[in-house]
Amino acid sequence: MRYAPSPTGTLHVGGVRTALFNWLFARKNDGVFVLRIEDTDLERSTEESTEQLKSSMRWIHLDWDEGPETNGPHEPYKQTERMPLYREAAQKLVESGAAYYDFATAEELTELRETARREGRTPIYTGGEYRDMDADEALRRVQTGESHTVRFRTPREGSTVFGDMIRGDISFENENIEDFVLMKSTNTPTYNFAAAVDDAQMKISHVIRGDDHISNTPRQILIYKALGYDLPAFAHVPQVLGPDKKKLSKRHGAASVEDFAEQGILPEALFNYLALLGAGYAADEEIFSPGELAERFRIEKVSGNPAVFDETKLLSINALYMRKQSPEELAMLAAPMLAESGVASADELERDMPRLTKIMALLRERLQRTTDIPEAAAYFYGDTLEYDPEEFEKQFGKDFVKENFPELVERLENLSEWNETTTEECIRGLAAEKEKGARHLIHPVRFAATGRTVSAGLFETLELLGRERSISRMEDTVGKMGA
Repeated sequence: MRYAPSPTGTLHVGGVRTALFNWLFARKNDGVFVLRIEDTDLERSTEESTEQLKSSMRWIHLDWDEGPETNGPHEPYKQTERMPLYREAAQKLVESGAAYYDFATAEELTELRETARREGRTPIYTGGEYRDMDADEALRRVQTGESHTVRFRTPREGSTVFGDMIRGDISFENENIEDFVLMKSTNTPTYNFAAAVDDAQMKISHVIRGDDHISNTPRQILIYKALGYDLPAFAHVPQVLGPDKKKLSKRHGAASVEDFAEQGILPEALFNYLALLGAGYAADEEIFSPGELAERFRIEKVSGNPAVFDETKLLSINALYMRKQSPEELAMLAAPMLAESGVASADELERDMPRLTKIMALLRERLQRTTDIPEAAAYFYGDTLEYDPEEFEKQFGKDFVKENFPELVERLENLSEWNETTTEECIRGLAAEKEKGARHLIHPVRFAATGRTVSAGLFETLELLGRERSISRMEDTVGKMGA
């Protein structure tokens, strides 16, 4: 199995899902998964994109099994490092008559196509005089340095048929396939030629790729056959669309792996969600490890229809994975995020890891994204809080609160021990003495201690805030009540 992206941008969700299907198929069948960087488009390919692709693959835990010896086993193959293979294969095809040297200029090709359109014919280039040029004459012109390409001599009759593991048999009439370029005038291979040679040389048994490559497949099959290679099995995966049924892009919120990472999605969650997307798993199957997903994967069950990306479903899965994280893991994740957002200094957080671990255990059920952490945990740090004036009046403007909140603060301050049990008993006890429901004091205490009307469990929160910070904030509200 192979995933073969071009390093011309970020790794898109559709590409990730295609890579993931290849990875699952390889793991399911005890096969080998190869990452191959198709970087022969020298004008558009960049080293930065290559590094980004590798980083994205590793982030989502799509490990590959092979690499060139010069780079070590965990580096991908690069087509630019395999140029001699393509040139040798092209020479073999020319010598066998399956390909020929073409000297048509860009102007000639444009004129031929415009003429075909004017005459109502499909503008397919079939080589003209160069297809049947004397081999010695063609070679002489090549050796004198005349600009040329190497084109495949496409059969003008019959059809090229292949079985697709997802879509069934697909047929192309050869008369509709032009004599396509194998080697450009720069002596570099075209996509179709390099991909076919590499897949054959690497002994790729199954080619699983996006359905935008269906039209490339007959050309690659013709190359395979002309070189005497056995054909791989093909499966063409449909696109991933946004809710509006248009190609997924940033206008839908996220499109690349980097987008999702920045928006607080865990790699395990994105892996799990994309593995399920259009893959034909049972409807009640949702959360599985990569190994379990591989065991259940069936390429023939992948839908032939475009998959619609559902952000709500992804967030639901991400929330489940947030809860699967241990408090220690979440604390390690939270510390740099809290420091970067200015909630607390890096030194303070390093000293505070035991408490931060408990905080994350308390907040874990309330988190949907990793990016929720700074806002969710912010009230556990700092001293005084900024209170919304309107909400402050709503919480502390009632007569019962005005009369009893100062006494409650005094009682809390004088507790012999400060923990969730003693603070709960104190608050509920005073409310019972005044023959009022505990909520009449719980809500103001929550607002005073956290600055919010909604938080994690109040009594657990008070314990983790600590006596000093909690009392300081409540005394601050008492002062504001009397102002």
